[in-house]
Amino acid sequence: MKNKGDWMLLLAAFIGGGGFICLKYLLDWGYDPFQVIFGRFLMASICMCMVYHKRLKKITKREWKVGGILGVLLAAMFLLMTVGLQYTTPSVNAFLVNIPAVIVPFICWGVFKQKPSRNCFIAAAMTLVGVSCLSLTADFRIDLGAGLSLLAAVAFSLQMAFLGNITEGCDAVHIAVAENLFTLLVTTVIVTFTGWDMPPLTLPAFGNFFFLGAFCTAAYFALQSAGQQITSPNKAAIIITSESIFAAVFSALLYGERMSLRGYLGCIIIFAAMALAEQPAKETK
Repeated sequence: MKNKGDWMLLLAAFIGGGGFICLKYLLDWGYDPFQVIFGRFLMASICMCMVYHKRLKKITKREWKVGGILGVLLAAMFLLMTVGLQYTTPSVNAFLVNIPAVIVPFICWGVFKQKPSRNCFIAAAMTLVGVSCLSLTADFRIDLGAGLSLLAAVAFSLQMAFLGNITEGCDAVHIAVAENLFTLLVTTVIVTFTGWDMPPLTLPAFGNFFFLGAFCTAAYFALQSAGQQITSPNKAAIIITSESIFAAVFSALLYGERMSLRGYLGCIIIFAAMALAEQPAKETK
């Protein structure tokens, strides 16, 4: 199939867009961010180990090491994203978390000496304008939820930049399994220190945890790992950012969110910046 990696990443973005609504409902029902992330990755790890249990012994030391690095970055991203979601709406959280298209080229420049083009600098400036429209309060302060979401975007960008540059020769499934298990390990340690006292696990709560774990995590990162091995990091970052569009649609349909005109303007500017950041990749083909 032509552009198979692109389609894998687009499917991952569609699935991930629905995850923001599940997260918001679980937080509204009294689960704290650490419990939500622990439950999410526990479910994801169980699902992945059930499906790929015969391949666990085949994971190499290098794949465990790479998965560990990616897992720590992933844990940081989800912690910042989920805490940030407590203080903002699903669509704002999703748009701010999903701006790695602008950040990834600069990380690749600083870490892997891959200099970004002029368009990346213009896109970065546009993103600052869009983020300002989307997240600044009336007295020109960035609110806590938006600030944490931006930090989550940085962690996600690091994860994507490293995933696109250090996984050569690794099996995509092995990386996804190792990454999820390391993230589960980090969140288990955090929950052990913050407390296990949580609300009763009702059927709706279990359903949201299952969707988050099985689809928005296990399937999502298996698709991302496979897709990014045959797509450049910059292009992958652009496609993954469409997750924020799907999140906004799901939030309006399932959560009843209504965004201000300034918020929509900010989303349009950020999305335009993401599209502009992709132009160098197209030009160099």
